[in-house]
Amino acid sequence: MNDATPNHFAQGPLKATRGPEIRDGKRREKLLDRLRLQGFWPVYLAFVVLALRPPLGEPHVALVALRFAGLGLVLAGVAMRVWSMGYLLKKAELATAGPYGRTRNPLYVGTWLIGCGLALNAAWPFNLGLLVLFNVLFAFIYRAQIGIEEEMLSSIFGEPYAEYCRNVPRFFPGLKAWHIGDVSRFSLGRALRNKAWEPVAGTLVLLLLQMISWGLLWPWYEGQSIDAAFSALLRGGWIGF
Repeated sequence: MNDATPNHFAQGPLKATRGPEIRDGKRREKLLDRLRLQGFWPVYLAFVVLALRPPLGEPHVALVALRFAGLGLVLAGVAMRVWSMGYLLKKAELATAGPYGRTRNPLYVGTWLIGCGLALNAAWPFNLGLLVLFNVLFAFIYRAQIGIEEEMLSSIFGEPYAEYCRNVPRFFPGLKAWHIGDVSRFSLGRALRNKAWEPVAGTLVLLLLQMISWGLLWPWYEGQSIDAAFSALLRGGWIGF
């Protein structure tokens, strides 16, 4: 690390002094938005449709544990996204504190955890197939998205951003946080301004739809009346009692 770099961070979070300049950025981002819509929503639908039975309805304790591991990943992903949004000031400040000291893309790590968890929360053996499919799509689309954002941040922040990239992993979080100079602290107000409620609400909707799938739709499809299925759902069928 050269002696000049710490001075960029010593007086507080690094502020943007110029706008982003990236080659053909708008067209590339529109293409990725289209790929996300067309690629991921069918997979999310599959997460719901293939939720054939509740977690405790799996025939083996290891499969039950796999389903609950999926739920744990979902919760961890939501927490990661909310935590990250409490530090983020897009295009105006380089976030290096909190989760940004361990990974340069904690929001996408959170999205990845949520997707992996929802995949595992479908029924065995479909959950493993969905997990593989989700990861292939995620690697293809978000690798390109991260590349665009790195170009943008490099054009805004220059050498200090390059120093940050040399010290913080691109995706999978490091065990030790990189910390240099004065950094911003978590702000719930900032998280709410960044719409932190959206991943919470969206994830809850998908979990609820999975629950409806295994507790109402599949029992109805197999010949049970909706009234009977709904009564069973309220008595514990939502989890498999």
